[in-house]
Amino acid sequence: MIRILLLAFSLAAFVSPLSGAAAGRDKPSSKIPTEMPGFSTDDLRGLADLISRTGVSADAIPALYRPRYMSVSDADLSMDNEDIVFIVEYPGNLVRIYPRRVLVWHEAVNDAAPGDESRLPPTPLAGEPGNGGENRTVTYSPLTGSVVGFRSMAGRYPSSFGVSGNLLNGNSVLYDRISRSLWVQLMGLCVEGPFLGKRVARIPVLSARWKGVKSRYGGMDPRFTGRAEVLSRSTGFKRTYGKDPYGNYTRKDTYYDDDRLPFAVDRLDTRLPPKTRILGLELGNAFGAVLKDEVRRSRVINFTLGATPLTAIHDVEIDAVRVFERALQGLEQPLSFTIFEDRLVDEQSKSEWRPDGECIYGRLRGRTLKPVLAIDSMWFAWASFYKNTRIFPGSAF
Repeated sequence: MIRILLLAFSLAAFVSPLSGAAAGRDKPSSKIPTEMPGFSTDDLRGLADLISRTGVSADAIPALYRPRYMSVSDADLSMDNEDIVFIVEYPGNLVRIYPRRVLVWHEAVNDAAPGDESRLPPTPLAGEPGNGGENRTVTYSPLTGSVVGFRSMAGRYPSSFGVSGNLLNGNSVLYDRISRSLWVQLMGLCVEGPFLGKRVARIPVLSARWKGVKSRYGGMDPRFTGRAEVLSRSTGFKRTYGKDPYGNYTRKDTYYDDDRLPFAVDRLDTRLPPKTRILGLELGNAFGAVLKDEVRRSRVINFTLGATPLTAIHDVEIDAVRVFERALQGLEQPLSFTIFEDRLVDEQSKSEWRPDGECIYGRLRGRTLKPVLAIDSMWFAWASFYKNTRIFPGSAF
């Protein structure tokens, strides 16, 4: 506790970013590289200058902390088949499912991994350095549709995260409760405050539909032998969780369907309609955007980003798109995937694969593809941060 108090006292010397003053803004110009490829500290201070101070106060959108969970069967009583949910895998063969209906009202869930609940304080304060590395924060930015999960660490200190109420290119700006630095949700990047230039360690979050998810994780699929939990609507807050304040993904003429952008955007890339659903990829200095609808139509696409051969596969049952590396150790050339007689096969060995990247039949049986972190987002938001993004498949626009 003494170490926590000393750390809090030392960080108090910095001006709180939530007050609108950027720490270090008056320091001499600096081109110091940051953890974000291609960005210097000056670049990040330039981003911070673009933050829209919306007038919504910090925590007016209340992030969840130590949330409750329920079984898949209990959750199904209040869910529709077409509901969008976010899936995160935890240690101990546990899957947690976060309904978008709940996250649209809270934008951040500060969670504890199984067995780590004791490390998560009863109130949203920071812990000791090095602890809490398995705890997760799952975030959703409604105006950009971006879903990002990360380990609950600010720098090397465990921390919970709140919603600042501000926006950058329409994307939610979070803050950590240990230093009150500001973090851009889509990039997991600190743009203002003591942790300027640091990034959180992002984790995969799979966007899917409830109809297939409840079948796969609700005890009806023998392939899933773990445990699944669904974020409960019993949050302690009074919200209309059955209604989305921004509209509806399944109906036309709502925010999610039209081209309206009711906020400032630094750079609008017009190669695609602004709210096209994409999976954003970041491989070193190479950035890509996979068109989800195109993958749904073809079920699989093969492409290369930078020097990395990749494949995007549609998991039809749960309506999710996954991205994997196509190269396997021991093979001279990357695999190329196709659909043959309604089965996913590679053209080299004719082996059959599941959409989760595991080979189930043929010469490569038992081999698995390496997953690639893919950020589900709207096009305009991704392209405003990641310039020179390549679009896949290239013939789709």
